[in-house]
Amino acid sequence: MDNLYCAREPVSGIPMLVWPASMKISGLFVMGAAMSSALLMGESDYRRSGDDHFYNLEYDAAIADFVRLIAQNPADPISYNRLASAELYREMYRLGLLDSSALGPDDRFLRDQRAQADPSARSRFLDALERGRRTAERALGQDPRSKFALYALCTDYALRATYDFMVDKSWFSALRNGSKARGYCDQARKLDPQFIDAYLVLGVFEYTAGSLAWPIKLLTAMGGLHGTKERGIEYVARVAQDGRDDRDAARVLLAVLYHREKHPERAAQILEALMTEYPRNYIFGLELATMYAEAEQPERALGVLKMLVQKAEQNAAGYGRLPREIVQRKIEALEIRQLASDPADASRAWR
Repeated sequence: MDNLYCAREPVSGIPMLVWPASMKISGLFVMGAAMSSALLMGESDYRRSGDDHFYNLEYDAAIADFVRLIAQNPADPISYNRLASAELYREMYRLGLLDSSALGPDDRFLRDQRAQADPSARSRFLDALERGRRTAERALGQDPRSKFALYALCTDYALRATYDFMVDKSWFSALRNGSKARGYCDQARKLDPQFIDAYLVLGVFEYTAGSLAWPIKLLTAMGGLHGTKERGIEYVARVAQDGRDDRDAARVLLAVLYHREKHPERAAQILEALMTEYPRNYIFGLELATMYAEAEQPERALGVLKMLVQKAEQNAAGYGRLPREIVQRKIEALEIRQLASDPADASRAWR
């Protein structure tokens, strides 16, 4: 696992929804949360512990908890989505696809070669989704106005779109599944406008549609794809503030959007809170240092990086996987640039 980071640095290690608006839409894609909850039967210790493991990059433990959660209540379709999400992100973590360059303005990910995915991981992922889809459709057959069943289908197809885009690089399949996800979430939102978590997927859709170049935007608007970046960020921020079960996922996505919109200070505020709440996720620290560097605050970036190295030296939980060589190189580059007393140079050195 450690050699995964020789060439790449991971971004967030948390659930994402990748929503391509069309094939190579000016190289734009947005990562957001595809892992959702809105449980039908109330809170669960397995749900809480599974989420905690998930956000701390402990995917094996998260999968074990979600399997127990399904056994506890097989009629809850969201539990299957949680299991599928953990399977998916364990595989993306293994492949090095949680990469900060994928979220940057140059969208390097779109030019990278297709990943060599594990067929057994794909099978487990799709099996969990299929079981969840059938469970959600049965619930919807019993109650066509069930916002929870609709939202379960929304997140089911959002996860499919994520796999299509991130792993298979199947742009049109990702678009089809992403459009289905948006449709189900929109139905849930119309049934209950105060169902805050539903705005997360809708926010991704709005932001992506609003980010298109004008010629493409005119074409896609005729097909029903339209939106604004401002409304997209507003929706995601609403979930980050008031979401019931998807608040953490929305906070991560909001940090991504602030990064894309060149507001690293705002992204840093979110990442600081996430680091406190999920202390075993060293990737939040790597991203926080990146935001400080881009905000031309090299001293704060250095402080975070040195703290990460110190934790690794102390064998702190979760830090055995820290890519220490990469972190050390970044520390050295920032220190060299600092000697020039030019914060902008220090920021460029980071990249």
